[in-house]
Amino acid sequence: MTQIVNWEERLSSSDYGLMQLAPYPVASPASVDALVGIVQQCAELNWRVLPIGQGSSFPQNFSLRSERTFAISTSKLREICRLTNGRTYCQPGTPVQRVLISDHPLHRKTIGGFLCGGGDSSARNAVRSFWHTIQCLEVIDAKGRTMALPGPASPQFQLGPSSSILIESRGKAGIIVGIEFCADELPIDTTTKKLVSTATDTLTSPLSRQASVRSADALSLYDW
Repeated sequence: MTQIVNWEERLSSSDYGLMQLAPYPVASPASVDALVGIVQQCAELNWRVLPIGQGSSFPQNFSLRSERTFAISTSKLREICRLTNGRTYCQPGTPVQRVLISDHPLHRKTIGGFLCGGGDSSARNAVRSFWHTIQCLEVIDAKGRTMALPGPASPQFQLGPSSSILIESRGKAGIIVGIEFCADELPIDTTTKKLVSTATDTLTSPLSRQASVRSADALSLYDW
């Protein structure tokens, strides 16, 4: 027998940003803590999580694989701040135009969607144009834990699981909640520099990233 979940009662605080209950529940949390709370409850109840604003595109005939799916939008997470040591931090709901100035078309509205969304060669070139400036990505994993995955600007990039698994993942490797750039300020102007391709800024292959995504989401929490 299917367990009925009273999401209105569970997520009664306005911080959770519950927007709708049918045909599937959708929330737009106002903080990372609230987002983590929703993910943890979904994991406990064996519900799946559909991240919105993380590169997912839905055709008109789109249907979910599971009725027990909760959609979480990151559109309210828009904080930008300057850190020490010449670094800048932003959240995934930040409009991409506030983060990047690029010669390449910016087809996505937010920086989270821009990083995680699939696309053609132009989209990949746009990501590659600033990929080397990423120090780390903060991501919520399938157990509701916050993890810091090193980016190409970090010495730890080649030593273990890295942020490259999130490229073109469409939210199926976790939810990005923070991006740290090795830059004094935003937006980053990628039009003024001729970037040199190196081992640290070359994107891994799509097949390699897909295998890493499956490993990262062993509980299938994000397999919507």
